[in-house]
Amino acid sequence: MDTLERRVERLERSCRRWRLGFLFMAAVGVAGASAKPGEPADAQFAHLTVQSLAIRGQSGGPFISAACDNQQASITLSSPAAPSVVRLLAKADSANLFLSNKTDKGVGSAALSVDQRSGFLDLRSVDGKDKQFEPE
Repeated sequence: MDTLERRVERLERSCRRWRLGFLFMAAVGVAGASAKPGEPADAQFAHLTVQSLAIRGQSGGPFISAACDNQQASITLSSPAAPSVVRLLAKADSANLFLSNKTDKGVGSAALSVDQRSGFLDLRSVDGKDKQFEPE
């Protein structure tokens, strides 16, 4: 009978350990699930190289985009809320600046293009009037 009592006592201790372990794991799980993630950390880089970069505050909102390849480099700023675009484009043989603003009346724009031989400025109003300037 002594052996039977020791076995039961050992089983009861083992059952208590399993219960305590389960309660501890449940408490850790609840604490982990209720913890809020921290704010994303700001990062500082001495040098960063990418082929394309898009900066956007929120989905569908204003953005800044920069891209480059072997042929050209560009920077685009756009605001979908007020459909306006500013674009800088640098190529091996020319540089371009394009500005536009779309309204319910139409699109107004300004384009400036400079290459190795000449420059060109084109202004267009929302009502369709166009004015072009070239050096003489």
